[in-house]
Amino acid sequence: DTDLTTDDLKELVQNFKAAVKKQTGEDFPACPWDQLWGAICAVFGSWMNERAILYRKLNNIPAEWGTAVSVQAMVFGNMGENSATGVAFSRDAATGENIFNGEYLINAQGEDVVAQNIPEAERAAKYPSLEEVMPAVYKELDEIQHHLEQYFKDMQDIEFTIQDGKLWMLQCRNGKRTGAAMVKIAMDMLR
Repeated sequence: DTDLTTDDLKELVQNFKAAVKKQTGEDFPACPWDQLWGAICAVFGSWMNERAILYRKLNNIPAEWGTAVSVQAMVFGNMGENSATGVAFSRDAATGENIFNGEYLINAQGEDVVAQNIPEAERAAKYPSLEEVMPAVYKELDEIQHHLEQYFKDMQDIEFTIQDGKLWMLQCRNGKRTGAAMVKIAMDMLR
């Protein structure tokens, strides 16, 4: 989608709107609240469809347990030079050393940071560290990664977005690592 022009995207939106009209007989709602309630109702409405009923039956999930919808705000790392997106690790995944490390891109969104393929020497010379570019945000991120590792008692893989200078944590999970790193991290945490 990054290769599409503004005109391409406008045409794509029109094609999607036409597909919705053809399928439902109604125009796609212009009001964001109608869109939100439509999405919420679609989730609740799907609870009793044939596929969901079969899935619950195969997995012994009672229908009376119900379902849920989570609604959350989006944050954007592509809002200018004071915004970014990144991934970080509370320890080095190759060696297990207690070194907070990761990558980020200014004015980028989502998968941009993990899809980049920049040689290490070029990256280090061309792109300064987050600590240099946004020291207050880096300090906050460093404190959070330390807290997460202490809480989960394991190396953490963290995804974050910075929107207009404010840090937003997207998710964390136990980080993948080499066998040697696994042993070192386990022993360090035991101590």
